[in-house]
Amino acid sequence: MKMFGVKRMIDDRVKNVKKMVNDMVTDAVDRAYKGGLFSMIIITIVWVSIFLYIAFYYAYMPSLVLSRPIHMQFKSCYSSKGLCDYPSAHIKLSKNQQMLMIGQKYKMIVHIELPESPVNEEIGMFMVCIRLSDKYSYLVSSSCRSSRLKYKSNLYRIIHTLFMAPFYLIGLSGENQVIQLEMYSDFEEDQLHPITDIYLEILDHDIQIYSSKINIIANLKGLRYLMFHWPILSAFLGIGSNLLFVFFVFSMSWSHIYGSEVYRNESNGIFSRNIFKSDYEQLVELDSEDESEESDEICKKGVLSYSYLDSDLMTPEQ
Repeated sequence: MKMFGVKRMIDDRVKNVKKMVNDMVTDAVDRAYKGGLFSMIIITIVWVSIFLYIAFYYAYMPSLVLSRPIHMQFKSCYSSKGLCDYPSAHIKLSKNQQMLMIGQKYKMIVHIELPESPVNEEIGMFMVCIRLSDKYSYLVSSSCRSSRLKYKSNLYRIIHTLFMAPFYLIGLSGENQVIQLEMYSDFEEDQLHPITDIYLEILDHDIQIYSSKINIIANLKGLRYLMFHWPILSAFLGIGSNLLFVFFVFSMSWSHIYGSEVYRNESNGIFSRNIFKSDYEQLVELDSEDESEESDEICKKGVLSYSYLDSDLMTPEQ
């Protein structure tokens, strides 16, 4: 009876040990899998944060400078030399898509290169006007500015020509002036009528022009100014903010998915400890019962006049 009980307890202990080892191996594999998965998710979160910042940068930041050449057109007079109408040009910004960002203010600057010819000197003041329209030819805005060549005295011309003569001869410089006209200082796009066409006109028949162009420059303020002039600092702040947000969402999802499993593993661990504890108590009880049986047999044979009780104290038999 004793050997059978001990063997049974040993078998139970071996089974429990095997189960514990299998649980430990399974837990180690599961932890390695979760660790690899966690590392991959962290790398993905970092790249997602970078991608979100880049997408936000290109969606939020406008084009700093939009430049278009101006090709003047006019009609010549048959009866006399000169122009029969004002030099004008049509600048096509886009066909249908919106080029300027809503809510962003822009500067519009017209650059006109004029020769320092006697004709332009005699003209003096002249007017430059532009009209902005949408794709349906709706007039959104118009503006006019006046200008003229910078005045130069005869003495200044002689000294300047003598000093710049080598550069004139090799073609590095010329007798011309570039006039900049700021047509708009704070132009803001109309969401209902985005501009697609610009019409420019110089209100003088005799003016002589080398070339011209128009620059549309964004007036950056606030966050856009910070993102353009301090790109590294703004990138760190933007990516860090995205990391905090994405990692918060990921941690909430992780706890929702694996939180119950962690609680289950802890409960299984407590249950396993309780099993070992109960097995140990059973083994102690079985050993005490076997000792009591041995003491009773010895007393029956008359070897001892005392018997062992469960409290391990010897009391004389009555």
